[in-house]
Amino acid sequence: MCIRDRAIDRVRRATFEMKITIEMFLCLARETDDGLYDRQFLVGPLVSKAIEQQRHLLSGKMIDVEIERIENPRVCGHPQAFFIAVNNLVRNAFEHTLAGQGPITISITEHEVLVTNQVRSNADELHAPTETSSVHGYGLGLGIIQRLCERNGWSFSLRADKTRIAARLSW
Repeated sequence: MCIRDRAIDRVRRATFEMKITIEMFLCLARETDDGLYDRQFLVGPLVSKAIEQQRHLLSGKMIDVEIERIENPRVCGHPQAFFIAVNNLVRNAFEHTLAGQGPITISITEHEVLVTNQVRSNADELHAPTETSSVHGYGLGLGIIQRLCERNGWSFSLRADKTRIAARLSW
């Protein structure tokens, strides 16, 4: 891939990310739901779409993504809001996992999606997360996810320790 193609690719991704951000804010700002908050939809295809859209963030990192589909549940709510939330969680995991620190695990069960990623390897204590990285890396987007979940009757939780971060979206 030549330099021009890579630059065009970056512009496309940046445009897509801006579109997602705008859609998140519009979804939260709507006063009426137009019946979209009562729709039933499958979780699996939206999770797969988020993984594929964010896969470029793993380029050159040598990280495996393990998908555990115990169930293929249906969720009631706003499908776009669900995709925005899952896409944000996947993007955070892909961005904040250092090279060789996989795997990233995405588990789909009957009532939740769980995204787990390593923040450092046990062999390399030098890559511990700092306050700065966690504040900048898990800030505004997670607040938006929380609000989207509240609006749809879902719940969101984030647990972090010295070695991993687990983000859970439940319904």
